Amino acid sequence: MGRLDGKVAIITGAARGQGAVAAQIFAKEGASLVISDILPEIEQIATQIPSASARVEWVQADTADKNAIQTVVEKAISTFGRIDILYNNAGVILGKSFQETTLEEWERIIRIDLTGPFLMSQAVVPHMEKQQHGSIINISSTGGILGYPAMAAYSAAKGGLVNLTRSMAVDLAPHNIRVNAICPGAIDTPMPREYIKDMENKEAVWQQIADVHLLKRFGSAQEVVYLALYLASDEASFMTGAVIPVDGGHSAY
Repeated sequence: MGRLDGKVAIITGAARGQGAVAAQIFAKEGASLVISDILPEIEQIATQIPSASARVEWVQADTADKNAIQTVVEKAISTFGRIDILYNNAGVILGKSFQETTLEEWERIIRIDLTGPFLMSQAVVPHMEKQQHGSIINISSTGGILGYPAMAAYSAAKGGLVNLTRSMAVDLAPHNIRVNAICPGAIDTPMPREYIKDMENKEAVWQQIADVHLLKRFGSAQEVVYLALYLASDEASFMTGAVIPVDGGHSAY
C-alpha cells in the first residue's frame, strides 16, 4: 500500500528540481498526478514517471496565469474527477538588493512566487470543498522567515507565502482542508546553481552558502519532498497552518 493510494495530486514546477523529484515520489506512493511547468521538458518528465499503479497527466502552463491555471485544474477534474493534494512548488529567484530591484523585477517575482500559489489554490479549493477534505502544500523558503542580502523581492514573496499559508489554514479549516508551508534552506537543485553560475568565485560562494547551515552542506530535493509526502498523506491529518524549515539548522541561529 502506498501512502497516497487513491489520491490525486497537482504538482506545479515539476519539470526539474524539487518538483520533478516530488512527481516521482508521489507517483511511487500511489498518487495519480497532473504535473505542470512553463518549461517544455514537463512532457519528458511525465514519460519518465513509473505509472504502474497511477496515471500521470501533464500540462505545459504558466501557473502564475489565471487562464493557464484553469487548464491545469480542468485536466485534473476531467481525468480523475477530484483533487486531493495541491503542491505549490513553482517559483523563481532574484539575487538583487532592495535598492537595485526594478519595479518590473519586483512584479515578476511577486506574480510567480506569491500570486501564482494564491491563484492556483483559489482554483483548486472549490473542488476540495465539495469533498470536504484536501491538503495544500506551499513551498516557501528560509528566505521567507529570515532576512537575506540581495534578495528583497524573493524574500518579500516567500514571506508573503508564509502568512498566506496561515490565513488559508484558518479560512479553510471548516472544510477539512489543511494548508502547510515548507521553508527549505539551500537545496542542491538547478535554481541555486543558476544563481551563482556567472559569479567569478562561484565555488567559494557555493561553499559559503553551505556553511551557513549547521550541517555544513546543501540539502537534497528528496529531503524536502519526503516532508511534503508526509503533509500530503493522512498521517498528517492534525497538521495545518504549520511553517516548517527544512534547512540543516540554518534558522536555529
